[in-house]
Amino acid sequence: MRLFFSVVGCFVSFASLAQVPAQLNYTIAPWFHNRQAAVSLTFDDGIPGQYSIAVPLLDKFGFKGTFFTVVAIVNNQRISWEDINETALKGHEIGNHALTHPHFIKIPLDAVRREVADASKHMNMLVPAQQMITLAYPYGEGGGYSAKDQAIRKTIAPYFIAARATQNKLQPYNAYNFAKTNEDYYMINSQMITDAETMNNFGKYIDETIAAGGWFCPTYHGIENGWIITPGKVFEKHLKELDKRKASLWIAPFKNVIQYHKERNSAKLKLVESEGWRWKLSLTDTLSNRKNFDQPLTININTNGYSVYRILRKGRKMPFKQTANMLLFDAVPGPEYITIDFVRVKPVKSAK
Repeated sequence: MRLFFSVVGCFVSFASLAQVPAQLNYTIAPWFHNRQAAVSLTFDDGIPGQYSIAVPLLDKFGFKGTFFTVVAIVNNQRISWEDINETALKGHEIGNHALTHPHFIKIPLDAVRREVADASKHMNMLVPAQQMITLAYPYGEGGGYSAKDQAIRKTIAPYFIAARATQNKLQPYNAYNFAKTNEDYYMINSQMITDAETMNNFGKYIDETIAAGGWFCPTYHGIENGWIITPGKVFEKHLKELDKRKASLWIAPFKNVIQYHKERNSAKLKLVESEGWRWKLSLTDTLSNRKNFDQPLTININTNGYSVYRILRKGRKMPFKQTANMLLFDAVPGPEYITIDFVRVKPVKSAK
């Protein structure tokens, strides 16, 4: 009799296990945490007000910016490299803006190469909190459409995952599909914040970006002091405009948005194994230099009503959210498998 009940118990168990969904229905969100659009606030040159005024304001609102830095300008300003490294430790990005800020169009390509390589070498030592993996072209030269611009892009590409230009599109933002080729990542469109018109239109630019599902990447210079000055009160007003719309926006440093976009457009999630109440998944991409790509992607999976109680990777629990049929979690592409354990109860179908 004991043997009979044991066999029946096993039969019921395996019958239940057979109901776990055997196919993977997923999407990778266009932007992190399913936001509608992305924004990266960038600052050029290395001007005192960027660190004494802009950084505290960014921290107040919980936003992170990107500071494209010229080594020679910082050395001639009242800024310490310790303060810049502290800014990096807070989660802001420090990017490369060349050694001396020359006109790339006017100098040989070997000189362009030295300008960016030497700047990275210096800043990687002076800002040990992070490595330089993005560039902003001095004067935007390298982000245009001439043969010399194209040659500049080819010269600097081995050193960086992307480069920001000045405004090279009709609209102030980048449409989501801005990168038809890898070269397009080295000519990112940026609206320069330079005058009363661009300062006053900031909210309008954000709304246009949200409507397009794109990426707004404005360029600031002086905040309260320096050159091409944005008053501190105006900059704070811009942050308030972002804060009002933050439910729709992913506000992140330049490098993080580039990482996400490149990873997302080359990533694939596969169901490697479906056994019992567990899925084994792989999340990989085709990017070759993994050390420069560590931005998590937001994964949305339709579980057909099955509830999840645990997600593991490398033996560690991963945070997740589940509403109705959708499971949401964040993960970096890599070789480690992701396991999803389902609650051992069949979903109840509502009566029609």
